[in-house]
Amino acid sequence: MLHISSGELTCWPGFSLKLESELSFLPGNSYHLVGNNGSGKSSFITQILLPLLQKHEANLYRIYVQQLFHIQGFAIKAHAAINKPELKLRSEQDCLIYLLHNLSEAIVRQARPVYLIVDESLYLPVIYDYLKQFGFPHCLIYSHHGANPLPTPDHTIAFKPLSANVSSVYETGL
Repeated sequence: MLHISSGELTCWPGFSLKLESELSFLPGNSYHLVGNNGSGKSSFITQILLPLLQKHEANLYRIYVQQLFHIQGFAIKAHAAINKPELKLRSEQDCLIYLLHNLSEAIVRQARPVYLIVDESLYLPVIYDYLKQFGFPHCLIYSHHGANPLPTPDHTIAFKPLSANVSSVYETGL
């Protein structure tokens, strides 16, 4: 279980997020981060959520799928070329499936909760289907503009600019 206390959190010089109440991220739940571009969703992920998860990485697995996944894809292809040269990863989706398969193998060796953070990825439905198929304990935290491509999330966390320098962050009712 991951908790972030309420209060104002600085993401960048001149930009902060005002958490209206404590946020808890629990395995077995999905969290949809919603808000306009520039409201702080990606800043929350990179400056608040990921560093906090890193502090607990001995007790969990952490996967972060960036907006620009093709850059991550290069690293994943390099890993596959060294460790499984017989595989030919030809697409971003191949890279993502390889990453998720490696996660599944790690969970078999040592079971731990998985925190999967997905920031504006076209592959969100692929990730969701993989998680449902393999059923390992996970917490899915994602941002996605437009119509939500997944079933109703367990929790929705809204990001609303209060000014150019501060956004309010709060959990909404479903």
